[in-house]
Amino acid sequence: MPGKILCLDINEDLITAIVVKSGFNRYEVKACAQVEDEENKALDEPFKSLFAQVDPGCDTCLLSIPGGNAFYRNLHVPFHDPKKIRQVLPFEIETMVPFPIEDLLVDFTVFDRAEGSGLLAASIRKALVSEYLGLLQTYGIDPERVDIHCVPTLCSVLKHEDTPSDGLLLDVGIKKSTMLLYTNKRLALVRHFSLDGEIPTGKFPDITLWENINRSDTEKIKSALERLGRSVNTTIHAFRWQEKRNIRPQKIFLTGTLTTYPEAWEILEQLLGIPVERVDLRHDRRVRMNGRIADAWNAGSMDHALALVLRDERRTPGFNFRKGEFAIQKRYLGLMKELRAAAILLAILLALLIVDFGVDYHLLKKRYTLLDQNIRQVFQQTFPDVRRIVNPLQQMKVRIKEIRKAALMMPGAGTGERAIDILKDISKRVPTTMDVHVARTVIDPEMVEVRGDTDTFKTVDSLKTRLEPSPYFSSVTITSANLSRKGKRVRFVLKLKRKKTSSQARISGSSG
Repeated sequence: MPGKILCLDINEDLITAIVVKSGFNRYEVKACAQVEDEENKALDEPFKSLFAQVDPGCDTCLLSIPGGNAFYRNLHVPFHDPKKIRQVLPFEIETMVPFPIEDLLVDFTVFDRAEGSGLLAASIRKALVSEYLGLLQTYGIDPERVDIHCVPTLCSVLKHEDTPSDGLLLDVGIKKSTMLLYTNKRLALVRHFSLDGEIPTGKFPDITLWENINRSDTEKIKSALERLGRSVNTTIHAFRWQEKRNIRPQKIFLTGTLTTYPEAWEILEQLLGIPVERVDLRHDRRVRMNGRIADAWNAGSMDHALALVLRDERRTPGFNFRKGEFAIQKRYLGLMKELRAAAILLAILLALLIVDFGVDYHLLKKRYTLLDQNIRQVFQQTFPDVRRIVNPLQQMKVRIKEIRKAALMMPGAGTGERAIDILKDISKRVPTTMDVHVARTVIDPEMVEVRGDTDTFKTVDSLKTRLEPSPYFSSVTITSANLSRKGKRVRFVLKLKRKKTSSQARISGSSG
């Protein structure tokens, strides 16, 4: 479950809240706080103080409530199907609980599948769950899961590979202690032991509190722990007899408010004869917290809240009382909201794409229109005789093709002689000192006609003489030479017959 997660753990001593940022199987603790759960105060007062320290606004909330308010029963059914178990379970435990079954929420976990299913059933009053949910809803919180205090912690411990197959989780509190026994890494038994009034303390304890305790109170604490040890031994023996199995716990995992007492684990280990290990979920490789959070962290009491997010529901199932009339609807509503948001986002993206395509189309159409106008303008300037213009580009291609074809059919076409070369040759043969003004020159495939004026008739003859040696002309003829009306200039017309190339000669011969 990615995002910000609010984890709330409620027990008889404290109410703990932590905020965890989850992502890529990593959990970063962003905030933590604890307040005392005092019996003489209204239930909402501790939450006011708690949420003044921790912002309750998160994506998801997970909740565990005091286990002392639940009823636990061990029973066996002759089948394994979870659906069948859920159907028969209320009838099986109806005579074992002190309240009408319709007033209870019931859940179970399976600890033995050798012959049928060995079950641990837990039931809790609907009124109590409704009270917690109603109180949290006033702060805009709707827990996705409601479990029992300590059970998620055991689920987290059971995930470790070095955890023995049989053992205990012992939560030692100031007012009550809880024992969770597991076999084959499955929760099999839950028992609560009252220590109310036996542990002398004021505010919730830390190391400095125990350093200042007097000898009389120390003896009381040791006495309470010894009594707890004897109760645990008796409970294990009774469960062993009930199940007719040789259940021998290999390790005790110690947690709870009283674990800050320095000698607690030594006393319990000596009494029970079982190795004791303190639980500290901060060492889980998935957990991250900064120095400020780490300094404020109290593993014995805060681990229970952290365990809510660390547990693996598929491999180590516990309890969940968000069922029946309290079944969570947030997931489906959240899914609908996400689908709606995704649909809106998709619609916006489609609209932007349509606008983008529309703008591109408009710009391309505008550019196409401008190019079409330019083509028409060039076509009209090049072929002014064409009046009806339908497809100017195609029409231009046709006209150019026609011109090329006509040029090939003309005599002298394809000789390789360019007009610029002919003009260059004429210019070279007429010196700049000669007083000649050329008014018009016409070049066709057979003849070059030069019209102009000069100063004397002698200059006209000299011009003819200079042009005759040209390799481009076979003859030069003066067709006209006359004085102008004013008598100052001589107007002349020269016709220069172009020489035929070999290709032209072949064309002429074939046509003859």
